Amino acid sequence: MAFLKTENTRISAIYTCVPQKIERTEDYEWISLQERQLFTKTTGIIERRVASESTTCSDLCFEAASRLLNDLNCKEEIDLVLFVSQSPDYFLPATSIILQNRLGIPTSAMAFDVNLGCSGYVYGLSIASHFIQSGNIKKVLLLAGDKSTISTNYEDKSTFPLFGDAGTATLLEFDETAKTWFFSMASDGKG
Repeated sequence: MAFLKTENTRISAIYTCVPQKIERTEDYEWISLQERQLFTKTTGIIERRVASESTTCSDLCFEAASRLLNDLNCKEEIDLVLFVSQSPDYFLPATSIILQNRLGIPTSAMAFDVNLGCSGYVYGLSIASHFIQSGNIKKVLLLAGDKSTISTNYEDKSTFPLFGDAGTATLLEFDETAKTWFFSMASDGKG
């Protein structure tokens, strides 16, 4: 297990974007009422958001990031665009580079993707904070999201209601007064 420590990083803002379409667990009539009630009771999930077929994960992250960058007026100050997802727009090129261009972030900024699911946001925070701790990176735009419904199997009633579509934008920046962050990281590829 990796125990990591970073300093001088703070989260300045978190913005989200979810699609308008809502699917409610109670409406999945092909799942028995008892199974739906048990699912809701054990997970607390009563609905999920579903993007249109033409909407990509980067579209959702773009909306969140656009609002963040406009509200905080910091587009020119971004040193790194980090995109974390298991549903990138393409195999190549990296979605982070597409978003960097769409958002008008300077080409002097670094940009790369990380392909992770459930643990992705935490890994993104760790990666971003370590770049900031290096001393050369002052502001990181962490974009995390998924369009999970494109690969959802509606016949797998134990998992498909878990996964919806969303995009987020988190601004992390250097701050000497920020509290120390600790990460305990491990991976289990058993499935």
